[in-house]
Amino acid sequence: MEEKISIIVPIYNREKYLKRCIDSLLKQTYKNIEIMLVDDCSKDNSAEIAKEYEKKHPLVCRVIQQTSNQGVSAARNLGIKNASGEWVTFVDSDDWVKEEYIEVLYRTAQKENALIVMSNFYYYYSEKSIKEMCPFGNLETTSAHKEKVALSNPCVCTRLFKKELFIKENIYFPEDIRRSEEVATVVPLLCTTDRISLSRKPMYYYFQNESSLSNENYESVDVSCFIRAIDRMMQRSRAGFEEELEFRAVSELMYGMVMVMLRSGKSKKEITQSIDWFENRFPEWRKNSYLKRLEKGKQLFVYLAGKKKYRLLKILIGMWDRVKEFM
Repeated sequence: MEEKISIIVPIYNREKYLKRCIDSLLKQTYKNIEIMLVDDCSKDNSAEIAKEYEKKHPLVCRVIQQTSNQGVSAARNLGIKNASGEWVTFVDSDDWVKEEYIEVLYRTAQKENALIVMSNFYYYYSEKSIKEMCPFGNLETTSAHKEKVALSNPCVCTRLFKKELFIKENIYFPEDIRRSEEVATVVPLLCTTDRISLSRKPMYYYFQNESSLSNENYESVDVSCFIRAIDRMMQRSRAGFEEELEFRAVSELMYGMVMVMLRSGKSKKEITQSIDWFENRFPEWRKNSYLKRLEKGKQLFVYLAGKKKYRLLKILIGMWDRVKEFM
């Protein structure tokens, strides 16, 4: 008997895209699955759509209704705790996957005795604008465990996890962190096992929706979540990965957080305070051997952030934005 795989779909106000997502999951070539539709008190018709699918496909679709809106982390955690499968994977409700998505991830896990499998994916902007992305760069399945911890993108989608990793290690998504919550979860999970396999086959369509959380108005972002996510990551991760975790902090704070603060119009004083916190927390970060593995543009950004060259950083961001307009 092949193992069951639980596909956890957190839902909040996605009536426009939800059917596309669920239909792609129902078409999977791997059949021993359950589709867990966790509605986080949607204000539109998302919950009704989910219930229609549960009624039509009662052996596959399960609706779990939150009693109050608690965010995507709480929805994912509820899915994990109620999953009947031996494996779990996560698909956002405005995304969709190819028919062989689950099959390829699971067969890779079987063949290579892996507990975590990661794959390439697509950024979908429009029918005429689809970009293939690799969340683990030049890494291979045979790469060192520490390299995978340091250099793999921490996104939770496009991953297949053995469910016991969450349960035994008591690692769940932090429900008090709205942004970068995946850093505080996926990175500690990667530290728990060296049985990590990579697939270069892109099968997940990550929809670039202007209203999605990742593209929300920067002015509304609570940047303190970046620092809290890094603190949680450090607390949860196993010893022996100090340099790798420091590098994750560089990527998340000196790049991600500073970028958001500049875009949101935070004052120099606020940005300087955040950088000073980082400097005190990681005083030797400039010696980190993984810095040379950053993309050249990010290396420049991190260097300028460390020097607090905010005007040059704004110019750099402006240049990047102009390039994106022609992509």
